[in-house]
Amino acid sequence: MTSFKIERPDFPSWAPKSVITEWEEQAAESAYWQRKFPSLEPDTDEVDMLARLLTYEDMKTVWERLPKYKIKPTHFVSMIQCSQSFIDIKPYNLTPKEHAIWLQDVKDTALKLKSLIQFSPYDRILEEKYLKKRQKFVMANIVEHSLQILKPEVNVEEHEKTRPAYGSWPDFLPQPLSEVLSELVSLESEDDINVIGSKRRKSVRLDKPSHPNAKRSYFVRNLTRELRDFTGQPLRDIVTVTTATVFDTPSLTERQIIRIAP
Repeated sequence: MTSFKIERPDFPSWAPKSVITEWEEQAAESAYWQRKFPSLEPDTDEVDMLARLLTYEDMKTVWERLPKYKIKPTHFVSMIQCSQSFIDIKPYNLTPKEHAIWLQDVKDTALKLKSLIQFSPYDRILEEKYLKKRQKFVMANIVEHSLQILKPEVNVEEHEKTRPAYGSWPDFLPQPLSEVLSELVSLESEDDINVIGSKRRKSVRLDKPSHPNAKRSYFVRNLTRELRDFTGQPLRDIVTVTTATVFDTPSLTERQIIRIAP
């Protein structure tokens, strides 16, 4: 049985070397998993997309313009990858109206759960999980501290004056679950929950998430927002060429892009 291998394209001179490296890594990973599970259909979507971005002639102007906006090629690829993350499950596949109903349902359910578990043992479940984990680390630290006296370079008398490091550890005891649920209800939406240091952004909502072109519309809106946030401009010409390349639809026009992401 011949080993699975992805044919390397003839990359043009204008293709960014850093992105070619990404293609090579993705190709190697796809080949590895195909060898591991030869009965499955090869998953080369990411490899094929990167190949199009690196070889389609229209992309030449895109790569050449990025430095003007201080966008590194690999950063641009990450923008593209993030913009493709259309998830066909709740709440991501809901229309704005459906999302508002879902959001109210979440808050009503959280309030009901709070009233059911407040002051009960369930209310302390987060604290219990935290304390069990902390106790495990505390015991390990005590043992580690005690075993130091077995080292020849350690002065036993001096070591007895020291204390295990856990005594200086901060305590991050979680709130009761009922308080967490109260905070959830007070949020305007799930968009208020962000990774520390990240910018708060409203999730992309589609009027027709079940439409055949929903993924493309989602991509256009996300990429437009990514570029606008980073450069202050929507850069619709770049979005147009990139979208046409990613979805292999060369007939896509800038006018269509503007209609999707005004």
